[in-house]
Amino acid sequence: MNTPESPVASLAVASHATVEAPLSQLAALRDQPMPESAPALPGRFLRHCDEQTVVGVRAVLEAIARYPGPRPSFERFGVVGSTCGAGRISAAQTLAKLPTGGGVVVSPHVVPQCSLHALASAVSVGLGMKGPNIGTSGGPHAVSEGLIAAISLIGRQDCEGVWLVVTEWAGELLLDATGLPTNDPSCRGLAIAITREADAGLGLTLHSGSHESGCHESGCHESGCHETAGDWSGDPVGSLAAFAAAVEMCRSGEVLESWSHRCPWGMEVRIASRRRGVVLDRDRSSPLREAA
Repeated sequence: MNTPESPVASLAVASHATVEAPLSQLAALRDQPMPESAPALPGRFLRHCDEQTVVGVRAVLEAIARYPGPRPSFERFGVVGSTCGAGRISAAQTLAKLPTGGGVVVSPHVVPQCSLHALASAVSVGLGMKGPNIGTSGGPHAVSEGLIAAISLIGRQDCEGVWLVVTEWAGELLLDATGLPTNDPSCRGLAIAITREADAGLGLTLHSGSHESGCHESGCHESGCHETAGDWSGDPVGSLAAFAAAVEMCRSGEVLESWSHRCPWGMEVRIASRRRGVVLDRDRSSPLREAA
């Protein structure tokens, strides 16, 4: 075992939720009633949204519904939307129609609903949040890039917390020559509320560099280490499915006590249950240092 280095940032996950639905069910998900105790969205707010936005917004609503009391207003929360492959269906259909139909066939919703900023903007606008909102990634490192962006934002004085929303297609989305899907992959979204709350049940720390073997934390199960673990979903270790599963299992500390997610450029994000005495921050009095 190595001795853990001091974290660059020490925060908490106050609430989280994962939503997954096959493409064939996303149309119905747009109009489903809000989760009990979650805030209401404006009427037909999700009508023109990209599929990943629909799943991501739903994950935020589910996470708000399970947020422990007293629940904040979220008005001063920021939003980071980190996607992988969002906007592919609308973009493919637009490109297929454009050569024969011209600009008139291009929907005015393509730019606002299928751009990198669309997911974060939908969460921020739909739920009345006034903190910063940004879109990150767009590619295979959505979890890592989203985590770093969210941790960086929470260092701002005007940002009480950050909703990190990560989405992806769980399986390859296959399209024909006209841009219509030919298969039915699932769309997956994870929403986590990152705050400075010292009494939250789940700690989150950022570390510079990564260990070579084993796990830094004495309370960590070796099966949960990024280097040695198999993943519970069949996806590669470090994927959204693996991270979402780790968050859920660390929440109670009964199945898994801690988990390390190693970013491709050397930073490492660790999550750990605080309910069973697993402490990640050895110096909680130290000021938060911006991660960017």
